[in-house]
Amino acid sequence: MNENSYIGGAHLRPEERGFVMTALTRIQATPLAWHQETDDPPAYTLRGQDGPVATLRFLPHQGTLALVETADGSWTLLHRAFPADTVTLREPGSRVDVATYQPHPSGSGELRFLSGDTFHWVPRKGVEVGGVFLEAEGMPLVRLTVMPDRSHRLHVPGGTAVGAVEALPPHHHHAGSALLAAIGWYLLQVEGMKEHPARAAETSMRL
Repeated sequence: MNENSYIGGAHLRPEERGFVMTALTRIQATPLAWHQETDDPPAYTLRGQDGPVATLRFLPHQGTLALVETADGSWTLLHRAFPADTVTLREPGSRVDVATYQPHPSGSGELRFLSGDTFHWVPRKGVEVGGVFLEAEGMPLVRLTVMPDRSHRLHVPGGTAVGAVEALPPHHHHAGSALLAAIGWYLLQVEGMKEHPARAAETSMRL
């Protein structure tokens, strides 16, 4: 698989918006952490030792519509409950689905890009809440873990670390890992809203 094949064609690179993020390919080592910047609507920054790697921002009064930005560009994510429980990834302003996430009855799911690249999402529940993206061959690529007692808080101080991310070997320098980390974090937030509707009800978010 070409590591750049499924992330090409992003609408705007962050440097074109007036700020620069660190490409995950330039980071020498994990750990990475998702930090919650605001809570209504929720906004998160994925940070490493060298600075921001990605952002995920739910847009005001737009339900589950969120904007993802990495060093490779920007996309929107949207959860759709009808006619099927799916999540779509698009370039801002486009009606073309760059990727579609389809959940399975078991709770896992499949993320398929227009390029044909496919990744499997396996959620983790219990003591450690989170999930991992696997390549089609079953090799772990990106693992996310929600930090204890912070998965469903309504309000946390700005800048609080709420989730850990590991880009697993041999994929430390995989160009698409930051985007997968953002998609995985989005899936965890949507799942949290389903399981804890009071959390969504006290914000501008709606499923």
